[in-house]
Amino acid sequence: MFKKLPTTLNHPKTLFPIVHHRFLSTLPKFQKAQVYDRFNGPIELREIPVPIPGPNDILINVKYSGVCHTDLHVWKGEFPGAVEFPLVGGHEGVGYVVAKGSHVTNFEIGEQAGIKWINGTCLCCEMCKKGFEPNCSNAENSGLHRNGTFQEFALVKATEAPKIPDGVDLAKVAPILCAGVTVYRGLKESNVRPGEIIAINGAGGGLGSLAIQYAKAMGMEVIAVCKGLNQEEHVKRLGADHFVDVDTSEDVVKEVIEVRFFGVWRYGPTKGVL
Repeated sequence: MFKKLPTTLNHPKTLFPIVHHRFLSTLPKFQKAQVYDRFNGPIELREIPVPIPGPNDILINVKYSGVCHTDLHVWKGEFPGAVEFPLVGGHEGVGYVVAKGSHVTNFEIGEQAGIKWINGTCLCCEMCKKGFEPNCSNAENSGLHRNGTFQEFALVKATEAPKIPDGVDLAKVAPILCAGVTVYRGLKESNVRPGEIIAINGAGGGLGSLAIQYAKAMGMEVIAVCKGLNQEEHVKRLGADHFVDVDTSEDVVKEVIEVRFFGVWRYGPTKGVL
């Protein structure tokens, strides 16, 4: 655990990024990272410089990082727009703040923080003002526009960095920053309320497994829909109330709609599908 240091900023008219120099001076100048130089190219373990935070950035010593299928899409060049190489992938990182810029007020040195897909937004456009930062036309993405979490030290705009409470297992938090927030937002947007039924498609997969747990914590009744492959035991262990096997069901839609409990309607028709 890093020791928290008091906030001391240089003169406000300084024109270069201001950081906590006393702490930054103890950091290494170089770090290990997984780097590639072209789409579909080899990913190599290299030494690269430790980045210096800008005025609105925090520098995180990454302790854990998840791996997302989006990382593969980036590596294959399947995202529009220009990409600068060499590039470090990854966008599910958690660790400790080890340096910060002069404008950062929401983090202190030593606090736990995360790095997600959205690395920075303008906070000024229509989408940002509505709370839809992922649709910001000026958004920067971790592992696409900025080097991501497959390195020891990574930058993120402080306004987009989730603060991680003390006492949680960081290894379990990392994938929540992508897969977790994706399904959580879906459940919130579904408008399914406690006591109502939600059908989760692909429930046995990575996102589905998280969705089941969130849905149960939100008081929903869960229909897990996925291919057999011994998934029923898995989804019910996570809390699913019902299981529909798309391989053996004669009519998946009908079965989902007409979920019964002890032969009678429990809550009525399915309210939402995720």
